[in-house]
Amino acid sequence: MGHTFETLSNASILVSENGRPVLATDPWLFGTCYFGSWALDHPLSNTQIETVKQAEYYWISHGHPDHLHHDSLAALSRGKKMLLPDHYSPEIADALRADGFDVTILKYREWFALSSGVRVMCIDNMNQDGILLIQAGDSLLVNLNDSPLCGETSFIRNLVRQHDRSRTYMLALCAIDADMFNFVDAQGKSLAGPPDERKRGMIWRTARIAESLGVGSFCVSSSQHIYVRSDSVWANPYRVTWSDIQGDWHRPDIRIIQPFATVDLDTGVVTANHPEHTSDRSQITAQTGEDDWNETLSEEEWPRVETFMRKFQLVRRYIDFVSFTVGGATRTVDLNPPGRAPIGKRRGIEFIVPRRSLMETVTWGFLDDLLIGNFMKTRLINTQLYPRFTPLVAKIGGNAKVFTRPEYIRFLARYFRRNPIATASTLLSIEVDQVFIPWIRRTAEKIGVKRPLKYIYRRVLGDPVLPEAT
Repeated sequence: MGHTFETLSNASILVSENGRPVLATDPWLFGTCYFGSWALDHPLSNTQIETVKQAEYYWISHGHPDHLHHDSLAALSRGKKMLLPDHYSPEIADALRADGFDVTILKYREWFALSSGVRVMCIDNMNQDGILLIQAGDSLLVNLNDSPLCGETSFIRNLVRQHDRSRTYMLALCAIDADMFNFVDAQGKSLAGPPDERKRGMIWRTARIAESLGVGSFCVSSSQHIYVRSDSVWANPYRVTWSDIQGDWHRPDIRIIQPFATVDLDTGVVTANHPEHTSDRSQITAQTGEDDWNETLSEEEWPRVETFMRKFQLVRRYIDFVSFTVGGATRTVDLNPPGRAPIGKRRGIEFIVPRRSLMETVTWGFLDDLLIGNFMKTRLINTQLYPRFTPLVAKIGGNAKVFTRPEYIRFLARYFRRNPIATASTLLSIEVDQVFIPWIRRTAEKIGVKRPLKYIYRRVLGDPVLPEAT
């Protein structure tokens, strides 16, 4: 029985059986997202779009608009079968059902048959994302899309070991730009820094994940977009390209497969569908989406912004205020009383943002869409976005609809009951990766031992040790 998979657009994967499209994941088929900031690397052909529309099943990993793309979903026939992770909030499922789709919530770690030769298993997680394992014939696809492993490494590795290694594939995000990195200092100067070292580190990290899972191939997926707004095109040099991956991939026992390709799962043969790997820059516009940076908030709109920020009560332990500069005018939401901390010690974030996109964010409740678009500028005052602000506001608040301490305790209890080891591992890894290691890095730089520590760190991880790190 012939099985293939094709990587199509940003994170869309099409799995076919005997030439019949069975499953399409995260279908983004045309148009833009993140307030017109992202477009597809290159447009899909009409044939590709029509083939995706013929799939029997669709799986949506999470609520980001490059995965839950409303215009693309609107082009599908009503009654289509939608598969979803068992996310904490039923918001996505409810919305799709209201739109006339046939929605099935995939149970955690349980196989679900799609055809005689294709079945899937979904692993949802605390990050409000989902991992999809696809067994097609004798092959196994591990579709991480944007998801961290969240304590599931051993479980997935054991499934991978049940297959011939040459028939196992990991598809995952390999990007440094798919999150807010449009940081500026007090004078408005960019703090993004040069892209090369950061891109290299992300490629090495992706390679380590593939090795930890024991897969035979890594297929580039989930980050094939281009910035097209005039105020976000600055981010295009930070995209991790196929050329970057070819140059910095250092695990030769893991085959790398280019994006926009069809893989025959019976033979392993790869057919390049976009071999020139040139982004369609004709999509870049001189416009800033539907935004006018000169617009200011009205007196009626500002209370809505304030109410929006105040509902994220969990961040009050870590953030004292959030400021919004809109059309040159700045207003501040004090999450904690101004006198609680000395002025120079107060922790805050300033967002320099256009009015229209801000108010749309307030209406729908997803601050992550503004962060990821990378046209909004962010200034940090005595704080960081991770590990407290973005996860609590964007993931836990925006997606899971958890805003208060009692709600958060119930949220954690749900995941601890289901898998205490994975949940504890996830929480610990957050502290290690986003608190302890950055502290070690800062301390090492202060006392002048950063270079030798970096050398040791890379040797332990198995990453290349470059001359400048020795």
